[in-house]
Amino acid sequence: MYVIDQHYRVVCLNQAARQRVGRKEVDGAGHRCHQMIFDQPEPCPFCRLEKVVAAGKSEKTNFSLLDTDGRNHVVELSFYPIAEPGDQLESCMVMSRDITENVGLFSEISRLKGLAAMGEYAAELTHEIKNPLNSIEIQMMLLKRVVRGLPDDVQREVNGIVEVVRLENQRLNQLANDFLLMKKSRELSLMTVDINDLLSEVASLLKAEAEREQVAIDLSLSDSPSLVRGDRDKLKQACVNLLKNGIEALADQEDGRIAITVSLDRENVVIDFVDNGPGIPYAEQLKVFKLFYTTKSTGTGIGLHLCRDIVEAHGGEISFVSDEKGAAFKVELPRMELMENG
Repeated sequence: MYVIDQHYRVVCLNQAARQRVGRKEVDGAGHRCHQMIFDQPEPCPFCRLEKVVAAGKSEKTNFSLLDTDGRNHVVELSFYPIAEPGDQLESCMVMSRDITENVGLFSEISRLKGLAAMGEYAAELTHEIKNPLNSIEIQMMLLKRVVRGLPDDVQREVNGIVEVVRLENQRLNQLANDFLLMKKSRELSLMTVDINDLLSEVASLLKAEAEREQVAIDLSLSDSPSLVRGDRDKLKQACVNLLKNGIEALADQEDGRIAITVSLDRENVVIDFVDNGPGIPYAEQLKVFKLFYTTKSTGTGIGLHLCRDIVEAHGGEISFVSDEKGAAFKVELPRMELMENG
């Protein structure tokens, strides 16, 4: 806080203002505020002194300031006229307040609101896209029937084109489905979930796919009930995605094997997915959970991002390590007993 007269001369400063300008004592004589405080030869463009003197009413303004810590600060200045009733206004009290955090918070809130609105729009758009995709799939199936009476070479050519369109159409449809799942990944319907039962179900669900790719699944469950408080369907989706990723990574490898282990530590139910595949190249590891990042020709780049969203929505963590001998993904979920006691 400091007081200035109508000619911008400093009358007095409080201790905080003195520290700001690096002065222990200030007599005010000959020191103008814009020179002493802001190191400016002319009055600052954001100054409200003239308006306060003319109207006799308080004013506020904000400005940016590069402080001694090297950060850009947003400062709020409040100007209050000082005058006895009936007397001419001769001085003004100026109070400064660092509002950087407030401005940052408001900016973040605005950003999140914008993202939420964009997410709603994208979800509606995705729903609309799925309708023509379904129509394309039906029309391609009909086209295969129509060409049955044509010469064999024509049938082969048309069927080849139809198959390419169908595969790309199915990929877009999967992308739309994954996007809708991702949007709802943090909307949880909580219940008691036994991770032992859940992983048994997931392994059984993907058993045929693993056998088709000649991949063995070794499932080792905890001896004790592995209970978490969570959304069973979403946790199942996350585990399915992790197991499918492992199976796909081992598709072209002999003796492919994925070990799934459920264990307990003091705080968490821990699920490990360990495969003996080619591993994830070091240069790619930072991108693994990035949205839309994929190295697979038929991938959408949503699966692992969705896994992380689901796990974190449950207060858990997902991590991985990888080398040329394979990849190991670890999911840690808070144990229900500890959550209830906490």
